[in-house]
Amino acid sequence: MPRTGTCVAGDLKKRLNNHDRETRNEIDPADQTRVECRHQRDLSSRSINARGVWDRAEDAWMNDDVDELDAVWDSVIEDLGSDYDAYTNISSVGWAA
Repeated sequence: MPRTGTCVAGDLKKRLNNHDRETRNEIDPADQTRVECRHQRDLSSRSINARGVWDRAEDAWMNDDVDELDAVWDSVIEDLGSDYDAYTNISSVGWAA
């Protein structure tokens, strides 16, 4: 009998790959409540389209491969332009498909 996580990952791959089309994603900025006020940045949620990363991301997630997840994340956010740096260090990723 397959592990529940394996079933979930397989379902997510199917949904997020979206028949090989892009998937629209919302990125919420990091919680800055512990950052001194003078160092906080005015960050808003961003929406981006991602394509061709979901198999890599979910395989890395299932294998606890943090380095690969980091590489996938960098490839997703590279098109954010000047805001890129504001979203490079994250504490979590949530998938809802």
